[in-house]
Amino acid sequence: MNKNKLYLTIALLTVVIFFSISAICGQCSITPSEETKIGIDEETGEEKVTSEETEETEETEETEEETTEEEEETTAEEKIAPTVSLSISEGPTKEGDICYYRVKATVTGKPAPSITWSKDDSSGAWGKTIAQINLTESSPNYTLTATAKNSEGEVTASINLSWGCGPITTEHTAQFHPNVIGTVGPGGFLDMTIVAFGDSLINTDWRGRFAFDVSSLAGKDIVAAELKLSHPDIIGDSAFKGDIVIFYNDFLPLDAGDYFSAAYAGPETFDNDEDPLKFSTGFLEDKIAERASAHVQLQFGIGYENTGSDIDGDAEGRIYTSDDITLTVTYLE
Repeated sequence: MNKNKLYLTIALLTVVIFFSISAICGQCSITPSEETKIGIDEETGEEKVTSEETEETEETEETEEETTEEEEETTAEEKIAPTVSLSISEGPTKEGDICYYRVKATVTGKPAPSITWSKDDSSGAWGKTIAQINLTESSPNYTLTATAKNSEGEVTASINLSWGCGPITTEHTAQFHPNVIGTVGPGGFLDMTIVAFGDSLINTDWRGRFAFDVSSLAGKDIVAAELKLSHPDIIGDSAFKGDIVIFYNDFLPLDAGDYFSAAYAGPETFDNDEDPLKFSTGFLEDKIAERASAHVQLQFGIGYENTGSDIDGDAEGRIYTSDDITLTVTYLE
């Protein structure tokens, strides 16, 4: 009987020890992150339970919120309104008939602004930030404008460009009327008040002479010239005399003997009923430049191609005054 009680007691102790060990081991298996903390709530005075894992989660959420706010601030800072300034990177440079400048645009802003030029004679050959402007003597000035634009706004800048490649030559026009006019005929006939040609009352052949003083054009670059005779007084029917001719003829000083002076160049030929009579040639331009530099008058003769006379005893032909004859010259200076 005593042995049975002893066995029962040992069995009970064994069970108690087993459960005690199990409880201790269960406590040992809890990780530090899962340990429960007991504290007193300062507001209510009651106990509160927290865990380190909860605190770490809250700290992580706070960190993420701070990071998001920083990213938003950074994104906002990256959007910047554009600015643009212009400067000459090359020029003025002369090339042929042009004087060019290359202008550089310095641009800032986020996102990167686009650039638009009011003019670029290089058609973008020097990139988006450089424009070339070609100036000419006829258009020696230009105001260049650049526009920079992004999502935050638009801004422009301008620069004034002027011809800087030496003296500018401009085009001028001068008109001259003959300072010497006259009509000559056989037998010593001379009239220095009109330019007449055709058939006289006594059936002799009239021939006209006129000259221009072009010395004021000395040293000028002659680019165009035109000689024009218009609004003549028509006498009788001159068709029988054939075409009208104008020729280069050195006769000065004018006298009766110049009826026989010969042409050295020409002629320019016109129909007998043509009006006005006018021509413009490279030879005329060259001859004006030559005579102007030499201070020698430019001289012409005019008449009919056929020199035969009518036999009807009437005057036939054309008569011009000085105001009816005009030499127009275009030159650069």
